[in-house]
Amino acid sequence: MSTARAAREVMRRVASTAGAIEARSALAGEGIDAIGGARTIPSMIARQQTRWIGSRGVPDEYGQPKTGGTSFLGTPKNHRALLERRPLSPDVFDADGSWRAHYKFPVVALSSITNRVTGVVLSGAVSSAGVIALVGGAEAVPAVIELVKAQSPVGVAPLKFALSFPFVFHTLGGFRHLVWDATTKGIDNASAKSTSVALFGASAAASAALAAYTW
Repeated sequence: MSTARAAREVMRRVASTAGAIEARSALAGEGIDAIGGARTIPSMIARQQTRWIGSRGVPDEYGQPKTGGTSFLGTPKNHRALLERRPLSPDVFDADGSWRAHYKFPVVALSSITNRVTGVVLSGAVSSAGVIALVGGAEAVPAVIELVKAQSPVGVAPLKFALSFPFVFHTLGGFRHLVWDATTKGIDNASAKSTSVALFGASAAASAALAAYTW
């Protein structure tokens, strides 16, 4: 084979390879696999990402506040007022301002809430007694108690009940939680309901007994 003929053969192969590469690139741009003829996911994504949005222009309302309203969707005219009255989640009370409970609270939920409230009350009572003792001395707390008994003898028993109930309920509720944590027994719905009823009953009876006790 002569030198000129060999050079022409090399140029022909180079041109054939370049044509094949260009054809495959064109097919890939259309999302077509050059071998199987099916659309491939990478080519489809590439095509979607190279759309010429700028050449068609962006509508003027894009990124602007909606001025036409949403009445065509059935939005009421007092939509803003209704949003202001919308309750927070969880919406414990109705949104009409009547302070009616939106949900029914089972006795288990009531006992859980009461356990937390009594804990806060106990913390406040102990902290108040500590402040009184810190400011007035060790005899200040008994002096305040005697002053209350002298000023309002009728209110002594209700006040004693109000102070005894948080202590008794929170203590008994703490024992129940200790049993739950140690044995995992009584956590089912039926047992939790029965122990909650017993917790309220025992706390009320013990608090009444402490309120009736005189010292």
